[in-house]
Amino acid sequence: MKFFNKIEHFNRVYILVVAVIHILFGQTTIIKSPLIKGQVRWSGNIKVLGDVTVARGARLIIDPGTVIKFATQDLHKSGTDPTRCELIVKGTLFARGQIDKKIIFTSAAKQPKMHDWYGIKILNFDQPAQFEYVVVEYAYNGFDIKKCNPLIRYSQIRYNYNAGLRIAVRSRAKLIGNIIQDNGYSGVICETAAEPVLTDNVITKNQIGVIVFGTAKPNLGDLNKGSPNQGRNGLFENYEYDFYNHSNNLIKAEGNSWGTEEKEQIMAHIFDRQDSPQYGLVDFNPIIGNIDLDQKILIAQQGENYRQSNEPLTGQDSMLATTQAESLIEKRAKIPEIPLESDSLSMMEPIRLSGFQTQAGETTLTEAKANQTQKSNQSIDFNQVFLSVFLDHGVKVKKKVTPVVSNPERGMNDHGNVIVKVVVGRNGLVEKAEILRSLNYYYDQLALEAAKKFVFEPGTVKGVKVRFSTSLLFKF
Repeated sequence: MKFFNKIEHFNRVYILVVAVIHILFGQTTIIKSPLIKGQVRWSGNIKVLGDVTVARGARLIIDPGTVIKFATQDLHKSGTDPTRCELIVKGTLFARGQIDKKIIFTSAAKQPKMHDWYGIKILNFDQPAQFEYVVVEYAYNGFDIKKCNPLIRYSQIRYNYNAGLRIAVRSRAKLIGNIIQDNGYSGVICETAAEPVLTDNVITKNQIGVIVFGTAKPNLGDLNKGSPNQGRNGLFENYEYDFYNHSNNLIKAEGNSWGTEEKEQIMAHIFDRQDSPQYGLVDFNPIIGNIDLDQKILIAQQGENYRQSNEPLTGQDSMLATTQAESLIEKRAKIPEIPLESDSLSMMEPIRLSGFQTQAGETTLTEAKANQTQKSNQSIDFNQVFLSVFLDHGVKVKKKVTPVVSNPERGMNDHGNVIVKVVVGRNGLVEKAEILRSLNYYYDQLALEAAKKFVFEPGTVKGVKVRFSTSLLFKF
């Protein structure tokens, strides 16, 4: 009898050790605590179950390659939306990925959709926040920024229900070199005296590219002598407008690409005083032609395999390991608190892009050298799924299918939009379709069935046939 008890004890200990090792080194770190104090580092696979606030005076550091998944319900039922998880930053946050080790903020759902979580709220006033080589997706607002000046660069902000970024209340956020795409309403919303600076971004495939409300005054390019912003943004292929000026301010958007050099076509996709005299003009002259997309291709070069990253153990093994493993998990998610002033991780200063002239007439090359180093270590993977904006000749549809609504009562007579993301093979046929923005089950299925029947001209990048993704908007 004692022999069998020893075997049973050994088996339990073995299972526990294996489970703990599995959790620590191959599984997901669970974040339940609603508050971060002192200094904390996130690394590897993270799952957030409820709102997390980085307290004022605290610091959160996120390592390159970290994947943070947010549950589709808020454990704490707090924040702006009690039903959705939020990352609220009142202290300092550094999320600096690398071009081949991006930091991902995403949904924990197996089939993610827009508005699975609420987003990243930055409310840290005079404390720094920096995001570099990150992906933010499937939130309500990717970023919600107020009264602070974060730096967000070389990142991809996509598949968010309302906006990629909402910038408000005197924020002077700096957005450099980002791809802001496929957001349900707007790529960027500016309001209440916000004055963000946007340089070298691509803003595409949103319902509206940039919206300006009230007293906001973003700077998308000012070619006056001494201006620090030379524009070089690309605003094109947004469904309704590329720019919507709902303020009475003159908005500077000089030196940008609008997908065409025909001024009448550009004006048709800009809403301003020319459409309604109560609003201000958008100054888009002069325009530039094509923009260099090679660096943007590398920014978007992110495999989808992070969606299959390991989940926490379930079943009997997990139950045996729960007490000890959760304790170890919480310890692993933290590092010892140290005085912030003694930390060597410093704030990187925003610097000008290559070729820009300083007021003293000297060219700043630091940014160019940094970008060249990143490029030299990373080549274009032609087996990836490319964004349609990178195709040599754009997206050309050979066969378009309209959903047939035979029984609107089943759809509860709803009206609205369904957005479907499709992956198109090298032969032009749809390989995969998934809902980004949902209306209800009936209309979602009609949209999916129609999307799968679309046929496209095969897409090429630099003359090479590639797979690509694009979004399809269905109005019901």
